[in-house]
Amino acid sequence: MIKALLSLDENLASSIALRYACQQSSLVPTMKLQAIHVEEPDHNGKHSAGSGWVRRSWEKGLAAAGADEVNRLLKTENVSCPFIGPPKVFVGNRQGEILEELVTGGYDMYMEGDLTTSVTADFNQLISSDLYRKSPCPVMIVKNLITSNCAGLLCGDGVDHRKLIAGFLKVFKNTGLELDLLYYKFQEQDTVIFQDKEEAGSVLTEAEKILAAAGMPARRSQVLSGSPERVGDYLRNYFLLASTFPSRKSPRLELLAHVLAPVFLCRQ
Repeated sequence: MIKALLSLDENLASSIALRYACQQSSLVPTMKLQAIHVEEPDHNGKHSAGSGWVRRSWEKGLAAAGADEVNRLLKTENVSCPFIGPPKVFVGNRQGEILEELVTGGYDMYMEGDLTTSVTADFNQLISSDLYRKSPCPVMIVKNLITSNCAGLLCGDGVDHRKLIAGFLKVFKNTGLELDLLYYKFQEQDTVIFQDKEEAGSVLTEAEKILAAAGMPARRSQVLSGSPERVGDYLRNYFLLASTFPSRKSPRLELLAHVLAPVFLCRQ
């Protein structure tokens, strides 16, 4: 069983992430979802103070409001998803509560919607957060609801392609997804240039062999060069774009920020 933790709030980003997760679970028959929602107290609010039974009663009220919020979203979307159980609702620091659930729950993937990552600084802030840095499993950032059956595996400078493939296959092996192997080379130009796979050295050839041995051969291998904006736009129609966590201020980080496809990131 592939166990995924899905963060939900009552907003458009969560609505898209929910629909995408349900779509993804149809491609991964063994995937089961657990919804989570965290209500963060307003410590500056006049109703946040208190202790003992007053505070416990206040926290129960917040948790109940959070549960209502998630249930309204699920009812509104009316999707059929393989949930493990009812949503888990916590009161406290959002990142801390989600991270604790990831650590104790034995999850294979964390998913959340985010529609604001096209700005590189915002994307870097997101993936540099404590939640992402300390996550014990890969993370999926859902930016759009993409209808496709092809995933792209993004290699390039700073990417250990063996660990990228291992992280991807742990979740998506034996699915109906087609795979494209992609190697990105930064070049400041207004068009996307396609180069022979030999321009990536031995990376794409080795990656092809690993995927073929795992029973998921690559549909094609490409070396792409261009600006992060142009290449990101070219990759917008993938069901997901998988890569490893990029370093700060790298062209690959800018590409992953600009691409409209959902982004799957694993540690290396």
